[in-house]
Formats: sequence, C-alpha cells, structure tokens
Amino acid sequence: MYLDHHVVAMIDRALSKIDMNIMVLDTNGQVILPEDNKREFTIPEAIRTNPTKPLVYGGFTLIGTEGAQPLYLVLPGDSVDVSNCAVLAAELVNMLTRVDLPHADREQTYRCILREDVEGTELEALASEHDIRMDVPRQVFLVNIANVDAETALAILNGAISEEEDTVVEMDRHTVALIRQSSEAPDMDEAEQFAQALINTFENETGQAVSVGIGEVKTSLNAIADSFEETKRALNVGRIYRNQSRVFVYHKLLLERFLDEVPVEMQLKYNQAMFNRKTARLFNEEMLHTIDKFFENSLNLSETARQIYIHRNTLVYRLDKVQRQIGLDLRSFDYAVTFKMMMLLGKNGQERGGKIR
Repeated sequence: MYLDHHVVAMIDRALSKIDMNIMVLDTNGQVILPEDNKREFTIPEAIRTNPTKPLVYGGFTLIGTEGAQPLYLVLPGDSVDVSNCAVLAAELVNMLTRVDLPHADREQTYRCILREDVEGTELEALASEHDIRMDVPRQVFLVNIANVDAETALAILNGAISEEEDTVVEMDRHTVALIRQSSEAPDMDEAEQFAQALINTFENETGQAVSVGIGEVKTSLNAIADSFEETKRALNVGRIYRNQSRVFVYHKLLLERFLDEVPVEMQLKYNQAMFNRKTARLFNEEMLHTIDKFFENSLNLSETARQIYIHRNTLVYRLDKVQRQIGLDLRSFDYAVTFKMMMLLGKNGQERGGKIR
C-alpha cells in the first residue's frame, strides 16, 4: 500500500492516542512506524492469507488492513482486549489510507495510474478532471531516495520540472517518480544526462547518494504504468550487475535482464566452473579490476593500460596469464563475451536486498 509522508504523519498522530506501542509494517515486513525503527520482520503466512483477522503470534497480536497491499499492525500482548484494540486500530488506518478517487488530486491521480488502480473510462474521467492529456508522450524516471526525506526529495524534483505536463509523484517512502514529457523519438543520452544532473543536485543539497531508473517513452497516458514498471526493473537489475553506476536505463539492460531470469542453480553452476578455488589466486581484486577496465574500453589495450596506470606490456602479461590458466583469450570478442557472462552470473547469484516493488 502506498503511504506518502503526510499520511504516515496522520497515522502516527492517530495511533499515538492509543495507550499502546503499535508498530506498522509494510507488505515486506519493514517497519513504517515508529519511523526511527529500522527493523524488518517476517510476516506469518496465516496473516497474509487472512489479514483482517487478528492473529496471536509470539506474544504479539497482528492484524492487516484492507486492500491488495495491506499494511500490518503489531500490538504487544495476546489478550482479548488487545485483539479488540487491534481491530479498531486497523479500521482507523483503513480510514486514513482510503483513496477517494472522485476527489483525488492530480498527484493521487497519477499515482493511481502508475499503480494501475484505475483504467478505462475511470482513468479518462480523472484525466479530464485534472486537465491531463491522454496523448502526450511521457517517460518515467524513478528516484530511489533511501536516505533522503520525502519532502526534500519532492522539492528537488519539483525544481527540475520544466513542462506543464511534468509531474512529481511520491510512490512510497523510498521512491519518487518523475513523469516527464518527452518526444516520440527521445534522445536517451539527454535523458541520462538529466538523470545524472538530478543525482548531482541531490548529492550537493543533501550529501546523500540516490539512484535513478529510466523507463521507455509511452505515447498514451494509460501506458505510463508500463514505463513505471520498467524503471523498477532497471533499478533492481542495474544495482546487481552495474553496481558502480547510479543511472540505470531499462532498454540498455537487455543482457542483464535476461541473465536475471536464469535459475539460481544454473547461475551458480556456470559461475563456479570459472570462479572457484583453483582460480581464486588468479582472479584477485587487481586482476578483476584490470579485466573490468579492459571490457569498459572495448578491449582496447592501450587505453586500458593508460587508465589503470600500467605499461601496455604489463596488461598483455596479465591477459596471457588468464589465457594460460582458463583457456580464454580475453582479447577475442567471443571469449570476452563468455567470460563477461560468467562473471555477471556470479553477481546474479549473490544475496540481494532493498528490492523495489
């Protein structure tokens, strides 16, 4: 369930009136309230199956709110009184989080469109209500603001708006979407430069790093939800395979998106065929850095040697060493592609965290 910072504040004030320490969790089990609580819990399957029925679990009472993406309230104690209090608290949260679509403002309308909560004639009616054109090409940028407060993020992004059709939408407490007017044949280099400029602004004004996912341009309003899904996919996949970057463009991650769908068992099988105990000394940090730079420079020996401050012959010696031990000459395009894929599969099999949903 979406909660912007205004709604979180209202829920916090409402629950503070109840003489009980109540925690509010999102669908992933991460604590939303109290805001200074950074813990994450495993939500029992029984409460996921029937969220509105109180569940006693480990000395606590759990209950969920209504909707496809419920919030979960955790109350200390397991008495009948605590159960009754849980039901009342959940209904209070339901009242505060319910979106009244006929009276939704422009930002709420865009949020519902991105979440695919509205479609067809209902979408058209809301668009007409807020003078949102149906046929303007738009592109979604999703900014991950894990360590930046929402109000600051919204202020920075609103400052980047240049067209009347551009809109900033807070999607949850870690992500803000910028829906930007585009052309049907967009300049993706310009889009990347724009995203990098946003990152630089965030860093200068907050001292915190953010990352940006860029979706494809969509020519109709009811298709921008697809662009939003692409931004999430770009961020989730990009942070695994290109963890040195902070701008992730969906259409540039075709190989990475493919590899991300390879079963974990197969990922490990092929990765470990090349990266194992026998090759551990060969593929040390220095060697992997050398190979990464060699690939970044399109297998150009001279440019790679210049960038990592070594003699060209030293680079040749290192590549020869790799060829002798594993049989792949990385100066050959085919062998370089093979090695790159095996290396990426290792990243794919690593523990993941902070997935954007």
